[in-house]
Amino acid sequence: MKRLFTLLLLGSSLAGWAQQVNGSFDETWEDCIPYNADEKTQGTEPVGWQCSNTRGVKGTGAATFTQSVTGRNGQGYAVQLKNGETGISFFKSNVPAYICLGTPWATSVGISKSDGGAFGGLDFTYRPDAIEFYYQRTATASSTQPGTVVAYLWSGTYTQASVPQSIVITGTPTTSDMTDRDRNILEKSLDGCQGGAVTQEGTLVASLEHSITANTADGKWDYACIPFTYKSTTTKPEKINIIFAANDYFGARTAIVKDDQLVVDDVRLIYYNTLKSLSYEGANLNFNENTLSYDLSQFKYEAAKLSFEKKAVGGTAQATYNETSGIVTIKVTGEDNASTTYSLQFKKVTGEISSISYNGTPIEGFAQETKHYYTVTGEYTEGCLTATPQDEGANVQYDYNAATRIATISIPESGKDICYYVKFAEEVNAYSSKLVIGMAGGFLSAPVQEVGITDEKEGTVNLQLRNFLLEGLGLIGDIFVYDVAITADGNISKTDNITIFGEMGAQLGVLPLELTGKISQGNLAAQLSIIWAEMPITVDVYPLSTTSVDLTDMNCEAAQIEQARQGLINPNCIIYTDEGTTVSEGSENVVVGTSCTKLNLNKSYEISIPYAFTATEASLARSFATGWHSICLPFATTPETLGAEQAQAFTAFDGNTLTFEKVTAMEANVPYLIYFAKETENISLQNIDAAVTVPQSVTHGNVTFTGNYEAGRNMEGLYGVAEKDGAQYIMRGGAGSTLGSTGAYFTVSGSEVNSLHLRLDGIETNISGVQTGQNGQAFDIYTLSGIKVRSQAATTDGLPKGIYLINGKKHIVK
Repeated sequence: MKRLFTLLLLGSSLAGWAQQVNGSFDETWEDCIPYNADEKTQGTEPVGWQCSNTRGVKGTGAATFTQSVTGRNGQGYAVQLKNGETGISFFKSNVPAYICLGTPWATSVGISKSDGGAFGGLDFTYRPDAIEFYYQRTATASSTQPGTVVAYLWSGTYTQASVPQSIVITGTPTTSDMTDRDRNILEKSLDGCQGGAVTQEGTLVASLEHSITANTADGKWDYACIPFTYKSTTTKPEKINIIFAANDYFGARTAIVKDDQLVVDDVRLIYYNTLKSLSYEGANLNFNENTLSYDLSQFKYEAAKLSFEKKAVGGTAQATYNETSGIVTIKVTGEDNASTTYSLQFKKVTGEISSISYNGTPIEGFAQETKHYYTVTGEYTEGCLTATPQDEGANVQYDYNAATRIATISIPESGKDICYYVKFAEEVNAYSSKLVIGMAGGFLSAPVQEVGITDEKEGTVNLQLRNFLLEGLGLIGDIFVYDVAITADGNISKTDNITIFGEMGAQLGVLPLELTGKISQGNLAAQLSIIWAEMPITVDVYPLSTTSVDLTDMNCEAAQIEQARQGLINPNCIIYTDEGTTVSEGSENVVVGTSCTKLNLNKSYEISIPYAFTATEASLARSFATGWHSICLPFATTPETLGAEQAQAFTAFDGNTLTFEKVTAMEANVPYLIYFAKETENISLQNIDAAVTVPQSVTHGNVTFTGNYEAGRNMEGLYGVAEKDGAQYIMRGGAGSTLGSTGAYFTVSGSEVNSLHLRLDGIETNISGVQTGQNGQAFDIYTLSGIKVRSQAATTDGLPKGIYLINGKKHIVK
């Protein structure tokens, strides 16, 4: 496959392209406008390059010497350079075919006083070591001319006065001062060339000139890699020019052979990133630039004995010594940012701890060379830590900082800056949580973890998030946030600068933190916003029973959405994602933008919809026995759609009678009584508009009818629809009675009510312990003196005002 020179950079500028040239030639070619051609086009040329096509004299003798052909391996384009002929009548001459990063030019009077070449180039400040390319060369049988590649880098400006820069049949060509002419920069002789004196000179930094002599086999490509020769390794270049020619570029123009051809592809500047030499005093390394690892474990490292030299003119080579591992790494980086790392293993030195115990118990996961940060739960006391040095007899030092609750363990006499840190974490209340972690607007991970909160003390708590991981970076460490303000209703907040306790956390340094959240009913919901290197990291903490997860602005993929759902225990949980997000086939309760393909709700779990959306399909897992039920739904619908016989809305209360009226349409979040003529389960709907769940309360007088989306709401002291002995009632709940989500309940303010009436389609009944439909329970009615006034009654209607005994309870008739 043809090479694509792409730089994949994270946190770096895309200006890295400046280290290369457009040498693939695969972009759509542009019109070629030859120099001094009055803006007239002649053929095409590759992007970023100019070719020697000519318009001749006012379009007479126009010729194209550069064409695009199929590239190497049949991919993209390559540049075909083919020497040609131009002129008219007997004023004809052979013309070179060449391309360059500068500007091609030519001058002549008839066929005499001819001259040409290239001037200028591209702004360029890097120092390549070589240039590589693939080519095909075809020369005529009688030709002795080679093809040529010329490249050079320079700083400053070269100026030559009065250089002719036009082609005329007779007369005098126009002249002007020419800047950065190839011959001037490369210090070529101007004998036989046109133009005046060189009035200004810059500095040649590097150059190469290579002849291509052999013809290539038919259809084959040859490879060349030509090094630059640097005239100055201290001067930074400012410009570059590269020239490919089908002839001897600086040879006599009379020697140019028509139809000699050079095809070029995949031109690339090479930046070395290896060492030229490497040695350590007293050691035989048998250095080879491609051998990256060397064993010097019999030597104790001394920096003065190590010497090395990079192969590249530019770039860097830097040695780093790791005292813990005894390894010297030499990172060689070319000016294109590619790098090679050499590793030299020296004898390991002392200063390490081989084990640490807390109150006699070894610390779990101890690894002396790779891990220096440990967290234990408990309080620090004098002598609670015991560290064993790797070197027998070494004296271990313990230092404790009470403010940070961190103990530092070291061996100062070793002279090595090796420390082990032990954090003493407090006892906490553990909240099992789903963490959704994002970074710079992208989803990273969604683990299930415990978040710890200490008991409240003087209006504050402390937060712990142990073993915090970032996808791609691994374990960062433990997050501790102290003195978090907490209000009486459980709101928590803290703005702080923290250092995450751990290997990576120490490298990240001090990080700004914003913490907000709430502790309610044994659940923790919070968000931690951290800024690292101007990149925001968000940690959204959800209880496992959460009713919704917000993944918007996180560019999630289908697998990440499923990862965010794993571990959650509420099947009603709704996942919100961005418009255009692709979700897995059959996904439920996933909102893409404002649309959900399939919404499934279960009355046994809490329902909460924070943002409205539409659902193509919806279902409600709730059983409705034949008879009356309370209902409140987060979408508008009709009794008919639900398969019900009728629904009634609470419309009035006159102090004695609750009045309900039939409705043909049911609003979202509004409570109703609904009647099913037959047993109904798992209602299915199409194309519903899910509303934000704000259950409405309908109040008339001192009676309120309220919708419910909580799971298992405690109904003690509240009134709801219930069944007793085969008949339905509106009854006050007792201890242990509950109401599922999508139901509704009544509350009565003021003094306890013993007798109210309910009007449903003209049928009146009491609110507590009495019937609500045709199949009510009969009861006996007594006066306070024990006299029975009615037997097997179904209603108190018609009785005089007063207090009566019904089923052993006082009942007021108004």
